Amino acid sequence: MENSVAVTSVSQRGIIFGLNDSGHEPLVFAYDSTGKGRGIWRIPGAVDHDWEAAAVGPCGPVASAPSCLYIGDVGDNDAQRPVVTIYRVPEPQVLRAGTPLSDSPLPISRLSRINFQYSDHPHDVEAMYVTRDGSVFLITKRRLLDVRRRPRRALIYRIPAAAWDSSGVATATLVDSLPIVPGESEGSQVSDAALSPDGRLLAVRTYDEVFVFAIDSLTGLPVRHDAPGSCSIRWLNEKQGEGIGWWWDGRRLLLTSEGRNEPFFVVGCPLPEE
Repeated sequence: MENSVAVTSVSQRGIIFGLNDSGHEPLVFAYDSTGKGRGIWRIPGAVDHDWEAAAVGPCGPVASAPSCLYIGDVGDNDAQRPVVTIYRVPEPQVLRAGTPLSDSPLPISRLSRINFQYSDHPHDVEAMYVTRDGSVFLITKRRLLDVRRRPRRALIYRIPAAAWDSSGVATATLVDSLPIVPGESEGSQVSDAALSPDGRLLAVRTYDEVFVFAIDSLTGLPVRHDAPGSCSIRWLNEKQGEGIGWWWDGRRLLLTSEGRNEPFFVVGCPLPEE
């Protein structure tokens, strides 16, 4: 398995979810804060074209599960996929500590999906977060140019919660941008994002830096007049820094790197109010 995200559970303290990366089996796995495996689950009916983003969020108005795991099959290195997919499944309940992991992945019985397109053209995305109303926000990863051929800021697209109740292909609409310019430096591509459990802060990582934004509770978007906190993470010397999640103290951040048997890091970074 090759992990590409770091999703810290809200309902199961100390549990971290990861995903198989592109071209592999459609598997979700869990480990705890010591690094011990706590379960592997197969997502029925799902295809892993390029799983690159994930988040925890609500399950919808009639769901019985306390939270759901959103899986973004949204990677698109060449920005050519006309339609991409987000899956939503009830957050798996992990095995008890010390339980041997089975060679056969556990099934997940209920699956929802959204097939969607962007309002302008395809984008490569590895960062996604979900607000309390079930809206999904996606942040572009790579260098984009404006009409004058100048580098653009990372763009934010939104899929409304109502899209889960509709059929056909939904549309992700451009709603904002971030003061991060992918491609401005070698390590400035956006590789993941995580909304804090209380919904007040959004952490966005590149390969070299972490930014923490205050979030407007009404729109789910970064507050424009508040400068983000930021910190360099070059010193970690990650193989390929892909994942970010909130540690359970609500202040520190979990960082993971793509690849097998890669370490994870727990770091402090200035927050907007500091």
